[in-house]
Amino acid sequence: MARTKNIRNHHRKGRKTYSIIVDGKTEVWYLQMLKKNEDIPRIDIKPELPKKKKFSEQFASVIENSKIYDEVIWLIDFDTILKESKEAKKGSKTALQEFNECKIKINKSFHNVQLFVNAPCLELWLLLHFESIGKFFSNCNDAEKRLKQLHIKDYEKSEKFYKKRNNDIYKLLFDKKKNAISNAKKLGEFNVDNPNKSISEMYKLFEKFGV
Repeated sequence: MARTKNIRNHHRKGRKTYSIIVDGKTEVWYLQMLKKNEDIPRIDIKPELPKKKKFSEQFASVIENSKIYDEVIWLIDFDTILKESKEAKKGSKTALQEFNECKIKINKSFHNVQLFVNAPCLELWLLLHFESIGKFFSNCNDAEKRLKQLHIKDYEKSEKFYKKRNNDIYKLLFDKKKNAISNAKKLGEFNVDNPNKSISEMYKLFEKFGV
């Protein structure tokens, strides 16, 4: 009850509330630094990492939050879905099929929920600050490797790195943000019929928040 009351208090102040459901800690840290560094009036961003990371359990968390918040954004790393789909037993429902079913349900019945995809992962969005990516990374390790080799030599997936006191991840990349948005838009939107393609829909967050 306390949580719902808190959200309603924000409404009375004219504050629009967003819940962002993610499947990795790096996304939480990145969004926390976005919120810290940007002056975003009338918006309350709450990045949340579900305790249970199964796709169906994330979906349940998204739907639950849609009853509480003005808008819910579900940010998905697609490398895990592709990996699980390849490894699925013959005849069983794949993670890709499950994703598509959830996407259809959201589009049909949950109008305050939006689903944004990073394929393979957040590291692609970080890479797009530096270069326009044409190749497809089938897994996050390859994208991370390129990021470290060519652009951020000391990059690591740690809270300490992302939240570095004088140069957190958002500050580090801030002057290249417009470049990242432009490069991400060139890649287009995610298409479930063509999942083996580099995509980052992170730019839609920045358009939504006006930053």
